[in-house]
Amino acid sequence: MSAASGWSLPMPDCKHSKLARLLTQLKQARHRQLLLISGEQHWTYKEVQRLFPTLADSALILSQYTELPGACWPEHLHQVLGQEYSGVVYDLYSGLLPNKLAAAAGTVQAGGLLILLAPDLSQWHSWCDPALERWLSYNETAQSSPYLQRWQRLLGSNSVWQISQAQGDLLPQHYNAPHATLDTREQHNALIQLKEHLTQPAPGPVLLSADRGRGKSSLLGKLAADLPALSFILCAQQRRAVHNSFVHLGAALDEPVTDKLNQLANLRFMPPDQLLAQRPDCDVLLVDEAAAIPVPMLMSLLNAYPKVVFSSTLIGYEGNGRGYTLRFARQLEHTHPQRLSLSLSQPIRYSEQDPLEARLRQLFALDCDYQKPTAPSAPLLFESLTGAQLATDEETLSQVFALLVLAHYQTSVNDLRQLLDSPHNRLYLVRQQGCVVAVCLLKLEGGFDAQLSQDIAATTRRPAGHLMAQQLAQLTGNPALAQRLGARVVRIAVSPQQQGERIGSQLLCFAEQQLSGQVDYFGSSFGCNAQLLRFWQHHQYRPVKLGFKQDKASGEFAVLVIKPVTDSIALEPLQLWFKHLWFNQLSELYRDFPCALVTELCKTLPHNTPDALLLQQLAYFASAPAGEQQIAALLHELIRCHPSLLDRLSASSQVTTIRLLLQRHPPKVLEDTVSLATKKQRQAALRSIVTEVHAEINLNPELLYCPAGQP
Repeated sequence: MSAASGWSLPMPDCKHSKLARLLTQLKQARHRQLLLISGEQHWTYKEVQRLFPTLADSALILSQYTELPGACWPEHLHQVLGQEYSGVVYDLYSGLLPNKLAAAAGTVQAGGLLILLAPDLSQWHSWCDPALERWLSYNETAQSSPYLQRWQRLLGSNSVWQISQAQGDLLPQHYNAPHATLDTREQHNALIQLKEHLTQPAPGPVLLSADRGRGKSSLLGKLAADLPALSFILCAQQRRAVHNSFVHLGAALDEPVTDKLNQLANLRFMPPDQLLAQRPDCDVLLVDEAAAIPVPMLMSLLNAYPKVVFSSTLIGYEGNGRGYTLRFARQLEHTHPQRLSLSLSQPIRYSEQDPLEARLRQLFALDCDYQKPTAPSAPLLFESLTGAQLATDEETLSQVFALLVLAHYQTSVNDLRQLLDSPHNRLYLVRQQGCVVAVCLLKLEGGFDAQLSQDIAATTRRPAGHLMAQQLAQLTGNPALAQRLGARVVRIAVSPQQQGERIGSQLLCFAEQQLSGQVDYFGSSFGCNAQLLRFWQHHQYRPVKLGFKQDKASGEFAVLVIKPVTDSIALEPLQLWFKHLWFNQLSELYRDFPCALVTELCKTLPHNTPDALLLQQLAYFASAPAGEQQIAALLHELIRCHPSLLDRLSASSQVTTIRLLLQRHPPKVLEDTVSLATKKQRQAALRSIVTEVHAEINLNPELLYCPAGQP
């Protein structure tokens, strides 16, 4: 569906005349507004078509029902992003999906409306939203939605334009706002800075950020138009998301632009995977919506092209925005001090103080922020909150969600609904002087009946949710693990100003105490890195599974850690199987793991007593020369028997053991770290490690024996 140029409003009666007048005033102010048409489902469909007879020709209509002509229900956000419409109709009777609605709302042009078709506000507390089941796991039931009740309260207390089946026309008489003109001064200044920076001999990367509607895509098109002697490649996940860039380039060249155009003058579109596969030449690479592209891919683009502009939306619903901010943008601060950072705050698509933008920020908590306490030494107060309680406390909600956003790099507006509407969530927080300084969110899982547990272990059934419980049952094919009750730590976050003070540790202990006697085990899953692993290891959580695929945004492998609190969960079989998988894949899937992470993981593994032959060979090789292959085999087997031996070696010996013996990197790859270029150097390094291991075992004979309960 293409963007529309304007509304066609009939004005046969007073009601229509009033709405037409309001739209005229809205357009003069270059603002957008939310219009709620509320009543019975079929009435709302008829009413919106009666008010706007040419609706199908002039708006984006999101509905699963064919009663609305031109309706569509795209599964993916990229089918909506990057386009503009004079109006958007969203049918809440099809289900309130926050990500979908937020993406669609961002496409509304100045003078346009976001029209919500919904039940009467007075009915929202008991209305069964068809999308509610998306936020429920198997065996979860919900009689109401705190998320919807929050919307009901916010919409009812604000000046929302509304036409109601029960109450009639609730529209205001006038929309009072000053006339506005398009203000492009900020964008013009940014364009000047971009051109000056990119025409330098060796410019650093450019980070261009802004909220939606600030003209980032149009700025990229104008940049290509103003530098015709340079060749540009415009990179984005979807062609339609960068259509505006081609439109503005075409306007400067006075050339027509179609929806399927992939190249115009000096600007060419390519998706990131194709770009990295072909590596075509260009003077400047433009990456639009960089926050939606996996961070490892962004790093590859940066390494492949010396002049690159990363443009992105850092708030809202791109999904990976926090990965971009926390991992990629911060890394550039250290590696590229000559970078240029630009931000756009002035709206282009509409004027400042836009009522629709303000309303959406409130409804989706996009302006959530935490407040640091004025006295960091004040007492800490621990408490628990339900989703229903949180939904009625805007100040606490803002602070809680702000911390959860900071703690994870893939937060979207869907997560707010998940937080409020899932009955199995358990939320704990720490306050200091009334300010929320730490948050811990857990979710109860498991407790399946015997038959379903058998099916889960056999992988023939996969009930919604319960990710940790199902993974545990499938690790060793033990259905009993799916019958146990567990609490998965979804997120734990501490205010940046309070980190390093063990507040997160105290809060985790508080959460465990609150659920004591209710669950058989605790667990968590996170992107595996040495720092996080040390935190969970400190709290007796042990890794039992490491993912086989890297996360697209972080580039990390997910690790599952658990902490049994009753005898019904046997940790040893899970850890032993994890140990076998770990060493089997260390030279393949995990061969690029940092040495610190390998050592940290090995410290968590169970060990067994080395057989007499290994110990005999160790004593022999410690006093007599031996070949490289013999020593390598011995050390490999000793580390497999007692993985924590790694942590007892010197730093250089750790690197050699991990890189050369466990991960099996070619010696040439290691020359920057250790001197292993020649056979003589490798033999000397390996003999030194044998000497260290032999000395450790002589000084600590307890290393030869395994704890009770281990093989």
